Amino acid sequence: MNAIDVGVDLGFQYPFGEESCEHEVAVLQDHYPEFFYEESRFNAEALDPEVYLIVGRRGSGKTSLTQYFNFQKRFKNAHSIDVDEPEIYQSILQKIANSAYLSPDLAVNDVRKIWEYLIWSIIFNEYAHFDGMIRNAAVFSGKQMKPARIITEIVNGLLAKYIDTNGRVASELSEALTSPVFAKAKEKVVEFTRQEPILIAIDTFERYDRENVAMMTVTSSLIQCANSFNISYANKGIHVKSFVSAEIFPYIKESAITNTTKFIRHPLYLRWRPKDLIRLISWRFHHYMSVKKIKLPFKKVDWEDFNDILKKVWYPYFGEKITNLRGREEPSFPYILRHTQMRPRQLVILCNNIARETVRSGKFPHFNSISINNTVAQSEYDLADEVLNSYDLIYPRVSEIVLALTNAPMTFKGSFLDQVAKKTSDVWAEGYSLSSFRRLVAELGIVGKVRRKNDQVGLIEADFEYAMPDRLVITNDDECAIHPMFYSKLQVLRNDFIVYPFPDHEDFRDLL
Repeated sequence: MNAIDVGVDLGFQYPFGEESCEHEVAVLQDHYPEFFYEESRFNAEALDPEVYLIVGRRGSGKTSLTQYFNFQKRFKNAHSIDVDEPEIYQSILQKIANSAYLSPDLAVNDVRKIWEYLIWSIIFNEYAHFDGMIRNAAVFSGKQMKPARIITEIVNGLLAKYIDTNGRVASELSEALTSPVFAKAKEKVVEFTRQEPILIAIDTFERYDRENVAMMTVTSSLIQCANSFNISYANKGIHVKSFVSAEIFPYIKESAITNTTKFIRHPLYLRWRPKDLIRLISWRFHHYMSVKKIKLPFKKVDWEDFNDILKKVWYPYFGEKITNLRGREEPSFPYILRHTQMRPRQLVILCNNIARETVRSGKFPHFNSISINNTVAQSEYDLADEVLNSYDLIYPRVSEIVLALTNAPMTFKGSFLDQVAKKTSDVWAEGYSLSSFRRLVAELGIVGKVRRKNDQVGLIEADFEYAMPDRLVITNDDECAIHPMFYSKLQVLRNDFIVYPFPDHEDFRDLL
């Protein structure tokens, strides 16, 4: 585990960090690496030379990974460029929105050339001071400009020069990419990237409109471009990593990518496991307490041992058991975790809300001294709303549509969804059907499919799409369950069963 400078004031109001990476960087600034959890398995996997496509839902840690590339230790003497400028994508979208392409495949292929030119231009400007041939191809060599400004200027110049009034990519762009000046600069750059590699992280939109053809074209062309760079240059020290929202990725894969097996290879899905999450949240808390010089019951923690973390960091503060709103005791960590969709941000928000209540009551850090169940129930509204917001462009008026499930039972047969769907027919902006409603509630992780039900102990294990590698198909005869995170939002009629929405892996039994 990375050490933290105990002389640093973290600046966090509550002990589990900020709710987003952007906020943490703003608070910690140069000290951000000291509070970064380096033991996540995704850190190593994202740096794998084979990985060029990283897919995650909102709050799963995509932006944190782009920051991690700045101080990773796998590639020595590495350069890191983070391309996360919304105006860049907006500029490209505006230029190609009205393009007159006869085939979507031709549009994707042409926009891929824009990405190729942009990425090479970024690389040339980064290494321009190394060699004259590279400077000849660089756009702003010798000028002192921030990387974000350079990227914006490159895009604006590229679009003005190579995109015609109809939004078509001019043939001159292909000529520029194959020109002798460009070719020589590429050859020369590789000589240096073998010794000083470069990591280019390109983050895409957080909210998508699946009907926006230009938006889908820009994203699918980026994936294809990153794939080509990976094949040709990852072994030469050029690592392009494209980050894509998991909310829209199934649609891109199914309809916007011309050849999935060719262009989508070894994607990294940011699907967190329970043990990953407890290590993350407990590690953050432990380091916060160390910085604040608050006495801890145990000095040493084996961060590889799930039980040691529970015993030394979790139980002393949260307690071993929490009584739920139905008056039934549950193990404390699974109780809190089952009210999330297994994303770090959601767990941080829940735990910080619990900490906030103990601060108000003067009992910090004894979290088990307050009614955790009520705090979790109140937090559910915000967590549910964030999920709905992330899908608002994919499913217009989604918040109104899902309210049809208000007062639904915790569990029901799949056919019940058709009865509910009919109530939403006049709310849909477009695309209404019974099957569309099922698709929506499964995709958002509101409704899952019961895998096992134990009547004796009152436990239900359910599968939800956000934790699966493919779509969740719900049939009429399937027994379904509503995700606990939506109980408060939908005023779900509860019974004495406990629903555990955890994916099917080895962590589950250890949790209980």
